[in-house]
Amino acid sequence: MNFLSLRWMAKRRWLFLLCGIIALLIISPINEVYDRRDDIITPLVAVVLLAVTYGMVEKRGTLLLMVSLIFAWFVVSILTEGSGLFAGKSVVAPLLFMALLLTIFILLSRWMIRAVYINREVLCAAVCGYLILGILWTGLYRAIVIVDPRALVAADTEQSLPSVSDLLYFSYTTLTTTGFGDILPKNPVVRMLCVMEAIAGTFYNTIIIARFVGLYGMKTPEPMTSATPSQDDNL
Repeated sequence: MNFLSLRWMAKRRWLFLLCGIIALLIISPINEVYDRRDDIITPLVAVVLLAVTYGMVEKRGTLLLMVSLIFAWFVVSILTEGSGLFAGKSVVAPLLFMALLLTIFILLSRWMIRAVYINREVLCAAVCGYLILGILWTGLYRAIVIVDPRALVAADTEQSLPSVSDLLYFSYTTLTTTGFGDILPKNPVVRMLCVMEAIAGTFYNTIIIARFVGLYGMKTPEPMTSATPSQDDNL
């Protein structure tokens, strides 16, 4: 891959991340993808994370840290098959994955604050941040379900719901405050996490809308001077 291709990817970092997250959500009902084919899905996710990291981070120290974290997650995920994306009993790879997502969310938030006008990448970044919140809470629910399989149960059968697909579904219905009621939290810790997730989702939307209102009507600026902040400033 030549330098021009890397620059092209860097300018579309949030679009790549958004496409990657949407792809993960689309295939999430296929439990075998997570439980049995982690050697396929983990490399694909690692490529997306590396592309986003390359486009988002320009400080060498932060870049090396992110690449090292991605590599460590990749290796542990392959060695502990089925654990890279919350499937399986190992917690090392899921914890590394959550640390990666949390770091990306923080850097994304800083990038959004520095944005000076609305474009495609700003919109993609805003959606990515919202979707990352749902995945982060999925990891928290998964950790509790490993300890207490009855923490989340189906309302009609009272059976436990250990699959990644069920947890993603529950997380996003909670984040959006939809709450269909077909999955019930029985563990008090899970109940409090549900409340916190709903609050986080509401506040996130409020802050993003306020930010977009502040940027509304701003046109693409003239070439930046060194003294003018830009959404492509180093992180």
